[in-house]
Amino acid sequence: MNSGWHGSKWIRAEKRLAIYLRDGFRCVYCGRELAEAPAAECQLDHLQCRSRGGSNEASNLVTSCRSCNASRQDAHFTAWATPAAVARIRRRRNRDLAPFLAEAKRLVAERKAQTQSAKEAA
Repeated sequence: MNSGWHGSKWIRAEKRLAIYLRDGFRCVYCGRELAEAPAAECQLDHLQCRSRGGSNEASNLVTSCRSCNASRQDAHFTAWATPAAVARIRRRRNRDLAPFLAEAKRLVAERKAQTQSAKEAA
């Protein structure tokens, strides 16, 4: 699994990870597998840009590789993405995030416990 959970402080680690899990750790645009990719390659993309009133709600966020995120810029996702990608996004974006969030919280807590154990052992 991606070890870095790349990103800034604008979103909790649990929510970021839940969205990655919801999207199967794949770029919704090109389908690239991101689970083992460097953290900087796995990004969240706002479907409706923040500059155009988009929110940080899970239904407005999707998993994207760095290349697709940078290439799309502020184009509307339906104009930029392939028809298959648009269909994939529409299926995934409204999935109930609760089960993915529960798994993400478990994984984050597990990681914190491992980190704490390693510090104590050192």
